[in-house]
Amino acid sequence: MLWFWSRLKELRETNGLSQEQLASMLDVSRPTLTQIESDNRVIKAHELKKLSEIFDVSIDFLLSGKENQEIAITNEQKQIFKELIIYILSKVWAQYNVGKTVLYKLLYFSEFDYYELTGSHISGYPFIKLPMWPAPLHFNTIIKEMEQSNEIITVTAEYWGYYQQRYVPNKPFDDTAFSENQKKLIASVLNLYAHYKANEISELSHQDKPRQIAKDMDIIGYDLAKFREYPFSPRERISKKEEAQKVALASGIFNDLAHEPDLYEDYR
Repeated sequence: MLWFWSRLKELRETNGLSQEQLASMLDVSRPTLTQIESDNRVIKAHELKKLSEIFDVSIDFLLSGKENQEIAITNEQKQIFKELIIYILSKVWAQYNVGKTVLYKLLYFSEFDYYELTGSHISGYPFIKLPMWPAPLHFNTIIKEMEQSNEIITVTAEYWGYYQQRYVPNKPFDDTAFSENQKKLIASVLNLYAHYKANEISELSHQDKPRQIAKDMDIIGYDLAKFREYPFSPRERISKKEEAQKVALASGIFNDLAHEPDLYEDYR
């Protein structure tokens, strides 16, 4: 069952859990967990049930043996995606809530929001549907490459009782890598989502249509963005904002606030 330990390790790392922490949650020793993850010990039924509860996945999912879908990734896609990681981290890395899980979502929303609005990609890098959230395909490999090239530094910190993997940018972002429209879109995503905790943004992302429609461990197609609804759809957000402005103008509220610039800002 080589695929099983690979999946278990992926789920553990995706959740930012160390071996010690998962072993404690599973009520086994670290050496025992190492044996399970290296396929040198058969996992017991009650341990399998506990794992499904820890990761909020079905036992069938853990035992299905389905491998991650492979997809061709161009060097250009990978390079732009790495620049996107650096660009986002340069804005939010100092926030204590921004660990691996939150970074996943900021990348996902940036890519899918831009595609929905323009029909073109920032990088077009593929995302996979994990049971609890969308995540960049082969993210750990990307991070290792960026560590080796000294583009980022990975640190582990305790956050609300959990071990959190965080990334510190180790090089300035390339300001020419993205267009002004792309940077505005990324800024709007950070404004909307960068303050969320990992569990909050994970629960939120569950409701986005592309993630809902895709099958577990399959690639989330960018074309699924056309099925998005408010509040995830940037088109719907813009539409509702414009409608609210029309109502405000019709009510004369802007005239009433003409001499109150601070209050007026709240209605922009």
